[in-house]
Amino acid sequence: MFDHILVTTDGSPLSHLALPVAADLACKYRSRLTLLYVVPRFLPQVEGVTYPSHSSEEQALLLAEGERILEAARRTLDYPGTEVVWREQQDLKTERVIAQEVDQCGAKLVVMSTHGRSGLAHLFMGSVAESVMRQVSVPVLLIQAPGQTAWHAVNGPQEVLV
Repeated sequence: MFDHILVTTDGSPLSHLALPVAADLACKYRSRLTLLYVVPRFLPQVEGVTYPSHSSEEQALLLAEGERILEAARRTLDYPGTEVVWREQQDLKTERVIAQEVDQCGAKLVVMSTHGRSGLAHLFMGSVAESVMRQVSVPVLLIQAPGQTAWHAVNGPQEVLV
């Protein structure tokens, strides 16, 4: 069914929640497993204004950090033959890089975590997961932060009157 699974990580504890789920599915379906990290662009801030930077030193630091994150995630997965991939963000948004990798590697399923933001946080920060779902033609399995229900992820916390 899912002969190739792509799982994403950004190095955060939340993103690590998706790793064992992806490994379990890969084991169940005897799938190839690709672990993807998108290297962010270095964006220094000067007096509150963000500027793109093309410094090779900063980029080297970001790549080294990406390698560290991927190695830690690969150990967490503990799935033989996991392909480890990192892509640089450059001018594309993270979600677009993920969608391109899905097309390029031929993944049949994407596993990723989601913060489950709603309301203003969702409006201003957006949702990488939601955007990936809109851009790919394969199923996307979202792993939510603990304590979040699907209702809260979509509608935000609700007051209960007793």
